[in-house]
Amino acid sequence: MLPNIKRVVLPDLNLPTKWQTVIFRNYGYVSTDKIAKTIECSEETVKVEAEKLGLANIDFDEQWEKSGYITIIRNNWFLLPYEQLTTLLGFSETKLDFVLKEEDFLSVKLGEVKPECEKVAYAPLDEQAEKETRAIGDKVRSLLQKPTARPFAFFDETELTSGEITMQKGDESVRIVHGFLTPCGDPFAQNSEDYLPDTLLQKYQLQGINGLWMHGLLSALSPYPFKPSLSEGYQERREKLKNLIARCKKYGIKVWLYFCEPRFLPIDDTKEFSHLLGHKNSDGNLAFCMEQEEVREYLYTAVKDLVGDLQELGGIITITMSEYMTHCHSTHLKCNCPRCSKIPPQQSAASVNNTIMRAIRDSGAKTELIANLWGWSEFMGWTDEMTLEGIDYLDKDVSVLSVSEYGLPLEKGGVKSTLVDYSISNPGPSEITIKSLSHAREKGHKVYAKMQVSNSWEASCAPYMPVFDLVKEHLDNLAKIGVNNYMLSWTLGGYPSPALNLVAAYGENFDLREWYRSYYGEAAEIVANAVKKCCDGFREYPFAIDPLYFSPKTLGPANLWSLNAEEKESSMVCYAFDDYQKWMNPYPYEVYVSQFEKLLKGWKEGLDILKTAPSSPRVDELLRCSEAIYIHFKTDLLQSKFSYLKRDKEKNKGELKTLCEEEKKNAETLLGLVYVDAKIGYEASNHYFYNTRNLIEKILQMERFIQELS
Repeated sequence: MLPNIKRVVLPDLNLPTKWQTVIFRNYGYVSTDKIAKTIECSEETVKVEAEKLGLANIDFDEQWEKSGYITIIRNNWFLLPYEQLTTLLGFSETKLDFVLKEEDFLSVKLGEVKPECEKVAYAPLDEQAEKETRAIGDKVRSLLQKPTARPFAFFDETELTSGEITMQKGDESVRIVHGFLTPCGDPFAQNSEDYLPDTLLQKYQLQGINGLWMHGLLSALSPYPFKPSLSEGYQERREKLKNLIARCKKYGIKVWLYFCEPRFLPIDDTKEFSHLLGHKNSDGNLAFCMEQEEVREYLYTAVKDLVGDLQELGGIITITMSEYMTHCHSTHLKCNCPRCSKIPPQQSAASVNNTIMRAIRDSGAKTELIANLWGWSEFMGWTDEMTLEGIDYLDKDVSVLSVSEYGLPLEKGGVKSTLVDYSISNPGPSEITIKSLSHAREKGHKVYAKMQVSNSWEASCAPYMPVFDLVKEHLDNLAKIGVNNYMLSWTLGGYPSPALNLVAAYGENFDLREWYRSYYGEAAEIVANAVKKCCDGFREYPFAIDPLYFSPKTLGPANLWSLNAEEKESSMVCYAFDDYQKWMNPYPYEVYVSQFEKLLKGWKEGLDILKTAPSSPRVDELLRCSEAIYIHFKTDLLQSKFSYLKRDKEKNKGELKTLCEEEKKNAETLLGLVYVDAKIGYEASNHYFYNTRNLIEKILQMERFIQELS
């Protein structure tokens, strides 16, 4: 079921009409015929009006519809009603519903509701609108450039080394990442060459990666008795997965499936199986109860059939406590299932893992099972004792993975908090991670640490960050407790970066300065000094869950502002509106601003040093990433001040104007970076956070605000 529609105050237009905004945001990214059908005009009209807006000579790139549809959805979420949005995308409502649910919580990122939007239809412009359009067109033409880097064209096939590939020597450590381009919804519905080309696999091998994980939906890979239509095409998906496993094997890489099972169904689909259902959540959905033999039998049979057929599948990683409802205790401690309410949640979570482990063992496959302890934590209502008891319930052959930095106590600017996950600025491991992994090892389990090393939600706009000293510090801390197997990324952080190379090179007697020399050559000392400054600044990042997910730094300069008060709520790694108290929590405004000023000072010092390094492909790429991250951090500070000061627009008009001028420069600088580096702004589960058109629209908006505030 698609997210509910809610009436909200829609954003101000930056063009004279809504239908022009549809053309401006989608021309070249969506086929002209779909745009024409959406706003009910001819294709020729779309082309003529696009030219008026300065978009002449823009070629349609079909890769956006194929691999950038999340960007298209985000750009039109507040603009088009469902009926027109599906027309624009070429989706059925069923497909849109699947994408919103399964593409890594996309519906949550968009705000969980659909803004109510009126139908948008073409109508001829009046004289005033034509005049405004001419001025906009002139400005757009001055900003448009022919990009030297084509979006999505990250890995050139000509870079593939010819001849026999030499396998990288090293220790037996497991280093797993998510593919930089790997889809997060239904990856096996398409050929793996589209998102894991041989050039990328070879780059992973050269950076020491020997495992790739991707989302797996069991009902799409094995027969599903509860709704057989969901299994249609599962044999074809398996064949594509087999092909991927064989391709990865050539590079010494194993494939891992990330499972969140047994997945619940909407209540309307479960009427025939009411006897198997347990906990009912606030949305009216019910979990399949793991205390029912038929549910355990389904999970066992489906997994056994899958791994038995895919004998060379590297492994399965499970998440048994999360936002997705699976077993009756999976999303919260308060379970209303008449059976499971009497059972400890740690027993239910272990039961899922043990059932899967039994299926793997009985299939004869060598597939490894890793139980991810995310959510076996205070964050989901667990105590430390429950976490250790949950490990005790696990089958002896199940490996155990813990988020390394979970539970670290923090103090930034005098404000105390506790870290949950996704942090590079605060190296782990935490006390509970040490306790959990030590306990698991004592019980005979193989152990892993989950950590981010390339980037994180702290700064997801660039494929990696210049903070290698912090990565090394984290590895040192893990080495002290004997951990050398890693899950090195979530959906972000999978670019074959220098940070991954550092992890592969790390070992006994590792010398960071020597690594700098081997990787950056003559620029090593300058890079090392620059990175130290960036790390010093980054430690000041005001870390907490709300700043991590809701602040403006994710979309950066692409996030549109408003001169008028907005009542909309900021959403996870997506839109940021006026509710600065939400994204600053638990930091007071003054502390949040102060921490960002410290961060930016250190980062700018590092950036200035890095600009003095002799040019090389590796140095130039590091410089672009560093500058993009600085711009995003600066936008966070600027929008925080803007949202705070505009509460009294008349009194603070001068300061607001200055903030808009700085943000305009920010957007212009980022636009220049995007033209030359296609990686900037890309992340697998969000596609592109923005494209060049979004940044140009922000520049237009800032010029309008500056004029209004003058």
